Amino acid sequence: MFRPVIFNDRVCNGCNLCVEICPMDILEENPAKGSPPILKYPEECCYDGVCWGRCPLRNDGAIKLIPPLPMRVSILRGDQ
Repeated sequence: MFRPVIFNDRVCNGCNLCVEICPMDILEENPAKGSPPILKYPEECCYDGVCWGRCPLRNDGAIKLIPPLPMRVSILRGDQ
């Protein structure tokens, strides 16, 4: 199964800010304190990046957004 959001459990502190801001509600708080959120509905991700943008540890690699290949190509090309 494709995972649009990947958490690094060594870096993510389980603050759940990404869970609170996700417009599609694909994430759920992990019952284990300090653990990364649970990806409940990966197929419903809209790849808007607000979860990544809200993460205070994104520059340390706590969260990674992986758009599907067709989206990656259009992002790299831009509007032409």
